Parts: sequence; C-alpha cells; structure tokens
Amino acid sequence: MPAPRSGVLAGWANAWLAGLVGADDVLTHVQRVLGPCRHTLGGEPLLLGLGALRAARAERFRLILPVPGDISGLPGPPAVNADALAASEAVLVIGPAPPLLLVPTVEVHGPAVEGALESVHWKALPAARVPPPPTPVRAAERELAQAIAATTSALLDLDVASARPEVLALLRDRAEEDPGPGLGPGYPSVAHALLARAERLRALLDLAALDDGAAVTASEITRRSDVLRGLSAAVRRAYEAAYDAFDPAHATSP
Repeated sequence: MPAPRSGVLAGWANAWLAGLVGADDVLTHVQRVLGPCRHTLGGEPLLLGLGALRAARAERFRLILPVPGDISGLPGPPAVNADALAASEAVLVIGPAPPLLLVPTVEVHGPAVEGALESVHWKALPAARVPPPPTPVRAAERELAQAIAATTSALLDLDVASARPEVLALLRDRAEEDPGPGLGPGYPSVAHALLARAERLRALLDLAALDDGAAVTASEITRRSDVLRGLSAAVRRAYEAAYDAFDPAHATSP
C-alpha cells in the first residue's frame, strides 16, 4: 500500500473547497502526516496550485489507488493511466473541463543517514473522463469484514498465528481509535471508522509481507498470498470509499 499522501490531499482539499477550512490548513495537515516536506502542484507551491484548481472550477477531489489488473477508477487516456499506475496513487479533480488527474512524484534530498528530506511534486494531467464513483462506504465496510474473516480463517489454518502472533492481533475487530488527520471536516463518522480499520489492516499487510509466516509448502504459500491479496484489494477499496464520503452536512463529525 502506498503512503496516504493522495488521500490526505483529497480529504483536506475537499473540506477547503467547501469553505470548511483554509488553504493553510490543507498544507498543515498534509505536512503533519507526511512530514515537513515541500509540495508543489503544477509547478507552483501547493497553495498556489490549489488556488489555480479552484479557478479552474474544481468541485471535488477523489482518491484513486490503482494496481496492475485493477485500473477501473482511472480516467484515461492510457498515458495518464500509466503515470498513475507507476505511482500507485492519484487524485482525480472533478469539475474542470477536462477533469484533471494529480499524480505525485517524490524527490529525496540528502543522505538517509542524515535524515533525508522529501519533495512531493504533483503533476496535473488532463484526463479523458470522470469514472463512476468508488464503492459506497457501507459496501466497502461489508467487503472488508468478509476479507478479514477469510484472512483470519486462512492464517489460522496455516498456523501463521504461532509464527507471527502480532499479525493475527491486527485482524481482531475492536473499537477503532481516531484514524489521524487524513479526513478533514465534512466526513461522517462511518468514514472515520472505515479509514481507521483500513489503516490498521494496512499495517498488517506491511508486516505479513516480511516473510511467508508459517506457510511451508508451495500450496500453503500460494494460499497465503491469495488471501492477503484479497485483503489488500478490500483495504484499497476501503481507503477510496472513506475519502470519497465527503459531505459538508457532516462538518461537525469527529
């Protein structure tokens, strides 16, 4: 799973377009999540780039997390889709004609041992169309619950729990903590809860990717990979659904 930079930008830019926060709030929360890195949009500083999008009649921002084999949320043309697929993330800007796709590229400055800094440059690419919206929140919630059940069953059968008990611990349903600053004002509580669950399961996928757990045979490794791939797809759709649930009527939501 990619870093949530596209989600954070979409979540707070939606609140900004609706007049619920100022442009400075967008930059503050993007940097709070991603660190004090420099952001440009269309070759301009982020705040100027956002102003240009508003002048171009931007109405809404939508998170897209494409992967090979699943580019259904991408707007075309093929060259634009290829850029977004290479980044594994993008933000669709709905309203301008044509719609725009914001695709990030990351530039690292300085050696890692000295605390390397990043710059994130958002390219604004003309898109061919506005694809259908992502899965609704409630449907994404059900899909994620089913994927959790299937993953738990498979990992228990493969005795992965004994090899990495922390993996199974992340699968256990519980009251979610605050998902952090990804969603700005205007998102319902169900979107906050879905995002919190998706972020917990993203941590599980990162942990599970370190090795094959307790799976030994080729068939066990294949089964484990298949069930984790299914969970990863459900997590991606949960991210997209949570960030697409913006509605100014929920401006007082947590």
